[in-house]
Amino acid sequence: MTLPLVSIAIPAYNHAAYIEACLASVCAQTYAELELVLIDDGSQDATFELARDFLDSRQDRFRRVVLERQDNRGVSATSNACIAACRGEWVHLLGSDDVLYPDKVERMQRAIAEWNCPDLALAHADVDIIDSEGRLHARQSAKPRPAPGIEREAWRWLFMGEHYIFNPTQAIRRDAFLAIGGFDPRLALEDMDFWLRLSVRHAFGRVPEVLAGYRKHAGNATRRRVRMLAAHFLTYAKFLDEHGELLPDGLVRRHYRKYLGRFWRRVRHRRPWLLLPAAAALVSSGLARPRSVDYRRFGRMLERMAA
Repeated sequence: MTLPLVSIAIPAYNHAAYIEACLASVCAQTYAELELVLIDDGSQDATFELARDFLDSRQDRFRRVVLERQDNRGVSATSNACIAACRGEWVHLLGSDDVLYPDKVERMQRAIAEWNCPDLALAHADVDIIDSEGRLHARQSAKPRPAPGIEREAWRWLFMGEHYIFNPTQAIRRDAFLAIGGFDPRLALEDMDFWLRLSVRHAFGRVPEVLAGYRKHAGNATRRRVRMLAAHFLTYAKFLDEHGELLPDGLVRRHYRKYLGRFWRRVRHRRPWLLLPAAAALVSSGLARPRSVDYRRFGRMLERMAA
């Protein structure tokens, strides 16, 4: 029996140090029927050239290879272009600095077949955290993982930040991805926004196994943390605009207060005068359900701070 075609989509950008390890992990997959779609998003280093040279002698590993280069458009637009170019029903989206373990695709596709869930649109698993050299980070206490198997209200724990979906483990049903418009290029937290929107319409499933390595390496940590907190506020504002009726008042109040606390911890040393609006918002959240405009206000403050 011929296995169904499965796609690997890699939006690549400035990962010359990691792209060969990433591609080697794809070539090492135990699942036979793969296509590879890699689009370089205008890298300023040798990412594209290294990917091209690596794949030149490995074309036979794949049923189809798409290797393209474009002007820089950002990770969301590039991921959207990668997935649109795929032909498999299921797409495994992979960052160009991350790695898959050899049985990742096979194990995920087997779980998808076993679940036999018509409304399933995303499957995910667990990861190792690796450093720039590929070494395993010391394990730390982590949030509990979602229950194994099928989940039809994943938006509940996604909104509350109770669990994670690890990017290199996800397999996405291509038609469901395209039907909701893919990633929103206007948002910095495009993956969370996508998961929230997708989970309102479709089931998710978790395989309780470590199937990939998620790489953490150096960056401008302080500014990035402020920018990412801003992205959280703006992403949750969008979800409240579109699907706020799904969330009870008490849950929104608890969530908003938690994020006001994070806001204050980020700004207190650099913008101490912002205590006043944060304190006023905390008081008002006890009187009325926080609205999307309230989330958006604090997101914009953080954006200005990170600029």
